[in-house]
Amino acid sequence: MVTMFGMSDIGPWALTDPAVQSSDVVLRMLARNSMSEKLAEDTDSSVRKIIENAYEVAKNHIRNNREAIDKLVEVLLEKETLTGDEFRAILSEFVDAPAVKIDRTPVREMINA
Repeated sequence: MVTMFGMSDIGPWALTDPAVQSSDVVLRMLARNSMSEKLAEDTDSSVRKIIENAYEVAKNHIRNNREAIDKLVEVLLEKETLTGDEFRAILSEFVDAPAVKIDRTPVREMINA
């Protein structure tokens, strides 16, 4: 998000060339060495901030929905798997969850429309 799409306070810059997105550690290190040390520190800080915020959001969701999570755990220990409808049915006992209509239109159709 930060290095590829510029989604941070650093600015709207793509700091990593998509062609260099590789599982090869050496290529990734070379790409990282193409930026200044300060920019690398800012990037690390932005990534850390995103992770810490996401962690806090997740903890709050768990705290605020503890009863629902405990019920889901109980059912999963018995059945091991749940369908999406079963999951939503259990969740609806604890929160007002709107009915979700998922658009299954393939991405290619949406792009070519």
